[in-house]
Amino acid sequence: MTAALVDFLHATMRKRANDPDSPYWLPKILEPVRTPDGRTLSPLEVDSWELGALAGDAGTTVADSIAVAWWNFVGNAWERASRDGASGIPDDLDDFDSQRDRDDPYPALTLLSVTVSGLANASLGELSDVVATENGYRATVRITAAAYDTHGYQPRITVEGSYRLVQHVVVIDDPDSETAAGGQVLAESLKPPTSVPAGGLSEYGVDWPSQTIEGHGEFLFTIEDMAFDVRLTIEPAGSGSARTPRAVVESVAIVSTPVYTLDPDRLTIDGDTVTDANRKAWKGAAVLAFNSPDAATTLTTRLAGTVDAEDFRTQFSGSVTDELATALDGVLGTGALPSSGGRPPAGDGPLEVYLFDRVRASLNDSGSGFWPPSVVRSADDPPLEPLAIDTIDLGDHQILGTQVNFTLDDVTVDGISDVLIPDDDAALAAGGADATLRFGRISRTPITVAASVTATFVSSGDRLDGTMTTTAQQPSVALGLSFSGPDADSLTIGIGSLTVDIDPDGLDIGVHVEGLPDAAVHTILNTADIKDGFIKGVRDGVGARRDDIAGALTENARKVIAAKLAGG
Repeated sequence: MTAALVDFLHATMRKRANDPDSPYWLPKILEPVRTPDGRTLSPLEVDSWELGALAGDAGTTVADSIAVAWWNFVGNAWERASRDGASGIPDDLDDFDSQRDRDDPYPALTLLSVTVSGLANASLGELSDVVATENGYRATVRITAAAYDTHGYQPRITVEGSYRLVQHVVVIDDPDSETAAGGQVLAESLKPPTSVPAGGLSEYGVDWPSQTIEGHGEFLFTIEDMAFDVRLTIEPAGSGSARTPRAVVESVAIVSTPVYTLDPDRLTIDGDTVTDANRKAWKGAAVLAFNSPDAATTLTTRLAGTVDAEDFRTQFSGSVTDELATALDGVLGTGALPSSGGRPPAGDGPLEVYLFDRVRASLNDSGSGFWPPSVVRSADDPPLEPLAIDTIDLGDHQILGTQVNFTLDDVTVDGISDVLIPDDDAALAAGGADATLRFGRISRTPITVAASVTATFVSSGDRLDGTMTTTAQQPSVALGLSFSGPDADSLTIGIGSLTVDIDPDGLDIGVHVEGLPDAAVHTILNTADIKDGFIKGVRDGVGARRDDIAGALTENARKVIAAKLAGG
């Protein structure tokens, strides 16, 4: 098998998938994707994404910022407790400080009731890694998100919902601990919680000496520069005349480095330890948490995992299969498939055979754009009916003892549209296909060859003019076809071989020349030698028009495919 077939299909559909006016525009295809339990891709809704601990320098900064904000809360609580004369509290807080918990030092971020909008706003990119499978092909196609800024779309993905930011903090002794540059406490220098009790602060919302605190609120951020690689297989399903196309999406992976931009105006912050005095510090910590590299990396992983889940992949597979089937049905019709395999040559597999059988079926479907009579009648540059042949020289012949040369000019061939290509007369061949056109198979219309006749007396040079009407019963033409071009819009059909087969017994040459007896001329011109000369003249004349015929077939194929894929 060859990857050229898959490349051709991809290139043809890529143009349509990226054309907003096409019925195959990718956003239109993705918008209706829905899992069996009702989840949609547009928008994508997720109950929660655990982003986990945010480590590294950013996580340390967030944790230290929250510890500072919490210490502000502790200070306010201590002042109120002191005014109230509460017992079980320190005399002052100068010997203490706050610090992130050395046993659980990093903040944990969880996103809740998440709504992701804009994933359907995507374009179809390059195809890569095409490999043959037992029944078809496997390939990777690039999907770029946030592709359009028209038709109600914006060139970005939005993610919004609520969040929970959790940090474990402690009260420590000896606040003059070793610090790193910028004031961050080194992980190896984190101290254990103080052993000094202060249970009296519990009534004021402080768990001394350690507390798990939480900030929560609403958020919105945007994502740009997101791209997915979709790995899928394409192969026929079923057997015999019941075969259908099938696509299976095997994996969906984010392959870019998305850029996340938090909207600080849409970020709110609340919590038991969040006060007006420390709200700014808390919000700064939340912003740092959302903008941290760990959050971005984990969010990318969670988003990728969601769209790569089996239920979505199943729906993606169904959508691709449906669109592929729709495209094939639109272009090739829905005629019954031949049950035989088209005698494929070595190297062609089930997918090639299936697609070729779809072509064979379309050639025998009167509703198809490739129904041979319709193809013949629609050709106009050049026309195939009537087919024009310049000249046929029938040679010199004895008539009433005189040598006469017969020449046919302005030859036209009619009846070509009464033609079929039966299933058994089309087969895959190396680099293309072989097909035999059978004429007179629908309404038994004979092929009619008309021409002007010049009869030249060899001895004197005198000329007589006349006409010819010749009929041929059920002739055939064997074609060796080749197909080339990167996509259907550039498809080129070539004719490598062309053989006209006319049964002499079904051929009747009728010539009328003023001055010559019709019966004598008819008898002379219907001998075996003359018929052979006539057949050779037709063969040579049709062969000389081979490129024109190939051009007409090419133009018709391009026109039909473009119209059908446009919804015509």
